[in-house]
Amino acid sequence: MTAGDDAPLRLRALDVLGPAGDPLAREALEHGAVDLEPHALAWESSHGHVTGVRVVLRLSPELRARVAGAPAVGDALVAALAAAVAETPGRSLVDLVLGAPEGASAASPARRPYR
Repeated sequence: MTAGDDAPLRLRALDVLGPAGDPLAREALEHGAVDLEPHALAWESSHGHVTGVRVVLRLSPELRARVAGAPAVGDALVAALAAAVAETPGRSLVDLVLGAPEGASAASPARRPYR
């Protein structure tokens, strides 16, 4: 998997979230862009080698502020993206970062650690 926009992962996370999922989390996945840092971390587990993936969810400043201000929405995003990432054997979500859109300047990204 390469870094950059990963629409299939974003769409799979929307499926995992489901129609009854948090509406703001759904809005973030529908309107955001997902960038991956595929080798953010690696470790050996009882099942073999695991590669940790950092997901950067790029959102407009207004949407990013709304998501960052609602902890339950962040939790729903982490759960949906973690499940989508883990569908590939040997991969695990290690970090979710709420970032600014490409080309926009932002002070610092909001981080949502998985664990």
